[in-house]
This record gives sequence, C-alpha cells and structure tokens, in this order.
Amino acid sequence: MPQLEQHFHWIWEFDSPPEALWPLVSNTDRFNRDCGYPPVTVVPPAPGDKPHVTNARRLRANAGGVVIEWDELAFEWLAPRRYAVERIYYRGPVAKMLMTCELTPRTGGGTTLVYDMRLTPAGLLGRLTLPLVIGRKARATTERVFRRYDEFARQGLRTSLLAQRPSLATGGAERLSGIRQVLVTEAGQSEPLVARLADFIATSDDLAATRIRPYALAAQWGTGRLEILKLFLHATRAGLLDFSWDLVCPHCRGAKVTTPSLSSVTPEAHCDSCNVDFTANFDQSVELTFMPNAAIRPVTRADYCVGGPQVTPHIVAQQVLPPHGQRVLPLALNPGRYRVRAPGLARQHAFRVEAGGPVALGIDLGTSPLAEPVVASAGELTLTNTSGDEHLAIVEHVAWSDQATTAAEVTSLQLFRDLFSREVLRPGEQISVGSMTIVFTDLKNSTQLYKDIGDAPAFGRVLTHFEILKAAVAAENGAIVKTMGDAIMAVFPRPLAALRAVLHAQHWLARPQDYTLPPGVNVPASSLRPLALKAGLHCGPCLVINQNERLDYFGTTVNIGARLCSLCTGSDLVLSSAVRQDPEVAAWLARPGHEIAAEEERARLKGFGDETFTVSRVRLHLGFSKRPF
Repeated sequence: MPQLEQHFHWIWEFDSPPEALWPLVSNTDRFNRDCGYPPVTVVPPAPGDKPHVTNARRLRANAGGVVIEWDELAFEWLAPRRYAVERIYYRGPVAKMLMTCELTPRTGGGTTLVYDMRLTPAGLLGRLTLPLVIGRKARATTERVFRRYDEFARQGLRTSLLAQRPSLATGGAERLSGIRQVLVTEAGQSEPLVARLADFIATSDDLAATRIRPYALAAQWGTGRLEILKLFLHATRAGLLDFSWDLVCPHCRGAKVTTPSLSSVTPEAHCDSCNVDFTANFDQSVELTFMPNAAIRPVTRADYCVGGPQVTPHIVAQQVLPPHGQRVLPLALNPGRYRVRAPGLARQHAFRVEAGGPVALGIDLGTSPLAEPVVASAGELTLTNTSGDEHLAIVEHVAWSDQATTAAEVTSLQLFRDLFSREVLRPGEQISVGSMTIVFTDLKNSTQLYKDIGDAPAFGRVLTHFEILKAAVAAENGAIVKTMGDAIMAVFPRPLAALRAVLHAQHWLARPQDYTLPPGVNVPASSLRPLALKAGLHCGPCLVINQNERLDYFGTTVNIGARLCSLCTGSDLVLSSAVRQDPEVAAWLARPGHEIAAEEERARLKGFGDETFTVSRVRLHLGFSKRPF
C-alpha cells in the first residue's frame, strides 16, 4: 500500500540578515552535529556497481541502534537564500525525504526562515513515529539551534560555538603548560599568541581541531599570517601540534588525500565527489594543515554531512538541470570572476561580475563559450540545458581562498627548512609549482680572495657571508635551497621579497662596518672586509623534486635565474623582465629618493642559443650613510 507523504512546514523570524545567517545555517555538517544527530559514513560502491541515482552518494548512519542507509542526491543551493537536499532511503523508517531551507530578508531588517520537510514513511513504524520524532522533537531542536545561530550572527560570528567542551589527554594539561613555556622562552614566540593557541587547542570542538588552518586563525584573531604560521611550525616541533599535507581537488576544493609527510605525496589523485582525476601542484593543490598532538588532546574527525553548501563555500550556486530544462537564478555576488561548469561536460563558461554590468546573463551548458560576458552584482543568471541528459550546474568563484597555507609557500620559508629538513618528496616524484622567485648569488673574485689571504681566512669570510645571506633571506620569508661553493640558490614566494633580501645582503657585505649586521650574525663588524655579491633574479613556474634528501627546484625558470647571475658585476643585481615588471617591484623601484637605478638591456644567456632576453641592472648608490630600505 503506498504511504502518504507527511509534510512539516516551519516558519521562524530572526534578527540577523540572511547574509549573516547563511554561513551558520547552511553549514549542515555543524548543524547536524549541533542537533545531536549521528555521524555519517560514505558507503563506497561495490566494483562494477552503477549508482541507483544520478549525482548521488550512498551514506549510512546509526541512530540509536537503528541502521539507516540512503542515497543522498547533490545539494542544491543559491547563496545566501536557499538550499535543499533529497534523500532516497533503503534502510530505516523513511522511504524518501525532501528538505528545503529558505531565507528571505524582512522589510526593516532580519530574516524570515522557512524550513520545509516532506517525508514518505517506509511502513507503519515510520507513519506512526514521524509526527513525534520530526513534528515535535526535530522541530524544537532545529528552532533551538537556529536561534543560537542568530545570536552568533549578531555577535559577528560565522561559525557555531555549540560544541561541548573537549577533554585533554591524560597528562595533557601538564604537557601543554610545559610546551607553552618552551615556545615563549626558547622559541621566542609571543606569549599572548602562545596563550591564545593553547586555549584554542584546549577548547575548540573536534570539527575545528581536526583541520586547523593557520591563516584562517590569523584572520579570526586579527594577527599577521606569517607570525601565526611560524608559531604553528615551532609548536609542531615542540610537540603541541602535528601537521599533515592535504591534496585538494581543484574543482570542489575538498581535501581528498591527507598524509603526514611530503614523502607520501604523489602528484596524481582522484576526487570521488567530482569523479575526476587531477594533478597536484604546490601552489594550489597541496595545503599544510594542523591538528593537536595526541599526547595533548586526541581528536577524531567525524562527518555529520558530506555535501552541504559550506563544504564548498566557493560554490555560490548549485542546481540540477533536467533534460531540456532551465533555471533562472537571482544573483547577489561580489565583484570578481566566476565560472559555470557541469561535471561530465568539458565546456566551462566564465563570466565576470562588475558594477554597472548588464542585469541579465544567459548561459547554455551545451554551447561553446565565445567570450567572457559581464553581469551586474544583483543581476539575473539563466542556465539552460539543451541536452537530453540531466546535469548538475555549478556556479563558482574562480579565485582561490587566500587562507590556504600552500606547500609552495611553506617550503620556501627558511624556518620550515630549518625545523623540518627531512620533509622531502618521494624519490623520483616531480610536482609543479605555479610561480616562484628564484635567486642565485655568487661572490665576485672569490678565487683571488683565497689566493690573497689564504685558505683558512678566506673560508671564514665565506662562511660569514653565508650567515649574512641566510639572515637576509629569512627576514624576507624566503629560504636557501642549497649552497654551491661560495654561491647559493634561494627561493621566495614573491619577487619583491627576493629583491629586498638580496639588496640588503649586498649592502651589508659591501659596507659591513657602516651598518648593523642582521640578527643571528655573531661576528664583529670590525673584523669583516668588503665583499662584492653578484645575484640574478627570475620568477616563473618550476618543478619541485627530492634531490639529495632535500626539496630542490628545476626547470627553465631555474636555468634562467642561474644564467642571470653570471651577467652581474657585483655592483648591481640582474633582474629578468618577469621580476622587473612585477607590479610590486615596479612600484618599489619607482619610489622617490630610493637611490636605486634600474637600467634595461638585451642579453644572451648561455645555453639558450641566439635567443635574447630583456634584463634590468639594478644599481646601488653605496655612497650614502644610511640603508635606503
């Protein structure tokens, strides 16, 4: 006998606007946890099995001893207004469920939230229990949680704080206290920040503690990103934290592979959610995250929902388009570049949101994009599916989050290389890096120096020069990759940081008695003699590999950087056009009163045949009495 659908329709009024409530209400993972619902596990398909439903995942949960299993269709949403999900059950008291949550702005401020559930019982038990379990208990629980979310939103919070206070490991409080002291007295870290990190480790819920992103905490605490990252690295070395490397899918941007060591990272990975293979690269696909050390606080990751809007917050809309179907989406987007894609279709349609753009834009998933159209922030987007197949249309913000601590950035940090020198890739693996700044330096006339003053004194000066270079590189958040005789190779995430570091080092070495030496160089300036430092700088894509048990960089970008150094005279630096034209570098060099000149010329580089390169010689005026930086 067919079961009649049971309909539950709830309406609540809240003080916060939809934009403030959306990050809380649409975080279905935390919402299900906050409501006391059980965690879920993904049931992988058996070999050769085909999914019963398109765009669905099989999930399972244990609710009070009753095993429930269902196919969960892809969530649909339009931020910050609406989300919905449909489930088809195979075990448990429910046969089918359709849930919709809609947020509508109220005149004069606030939000009207409509929560709608349509459930089809699986039998007599479901028909009898749903009015009590859903109609009374679930309604009361949902309202209680949403009203707390409204309080959080009014306080400016975007994450729920409803979790129970966690407990530390046996002896964890004592270990935590000891590590706090070590971080302050031995590692030289800020005592207030150390205290704040310790409090976060002791009080945050498991969902937050199992994947800590230092830049996200820096934004939340209003502190410098690199200051927090360096604190996290010292805390890992001291035993407070553990870190892991996450391979992030370029589509859904979820962590698909997590490994505790770079030696376990492979460039090829697969995303089950998007059903795509992808190639990892250090500047986007590999992220460093942290969690408490088990001796301080054991944490276990449990998923309470695997597909809600906040799992992929860069996706602003996700809609199922039936065959020959169409959806009209009212937009509320920030200016920027966006993309429409559909898993299974090769075509992707990019568009830009700009103030003053047209109020309407139409995109046909089946056509080839010919341009990058523009639409207004509060415009209207019409998505059309002219094919005979159902497609999931995804509208996403193209820009990557700046809260990710990427492998490209952290492995170019001198502190990381000093503390974790054994973190290397698996032998033979090559992973691309989107763009790095490569620096090669060399001492001018070093052979003559050994001849003039003898091997031992000359070697001592070379070692001191290495200390000065290391301090200058570290001060600009770069890292020395290797030394070669009296030369070095260093890497930086940004060209300007590299330029400043080398200029500082060149200045210190040329006039050691006139300037205060950098911290960590424990040599009397009076004992030093001037040295001329040659350097070449280039930026661009390269490969990172494991070479002699350390991370090393290879490729054309590296080769050009090495050749540029040979053009240097020791009274200048040689920049490639890519470095010279970097906006930060160009603006910095153009500052008035800088006493730095940059002159362009054409040059041939060894190993590149008759090809000519545009290079810039940056010349220092060493006659002034104060450092110009």
